[in-house]
Amino acid sequence: MKPQRIGILYPGAMGISIAASAQNSGHQVYWTSEGRSSATRERAAKFGLHDAGSIAALSAECSLLLSVCPPHAAEDVAK
Repeated sequence: MKPQRIGILYPGAMGISIAASAQNSGHQVYWTSEGRSSATRERAAKFGLHDAGSIAALSAECSLLLSVCPPHAAEDVAK
């Protein structure tokens, strides 16, 4: 598979595992720091995720976007 630019909307405890797996498969992984906590920023930096800055920029930069969140938050995230 050709390496892709993959966007992870929420690199929390679950999302960072998916991001790391994508990186290990040779893909570039992006995220957006806009509105995210310092813990999330530190986690993304630790794993070397590229910060697109905003969801709009992330959407323009990546060919695939993944939204990873707990089931109870899915409806609010989709809005």
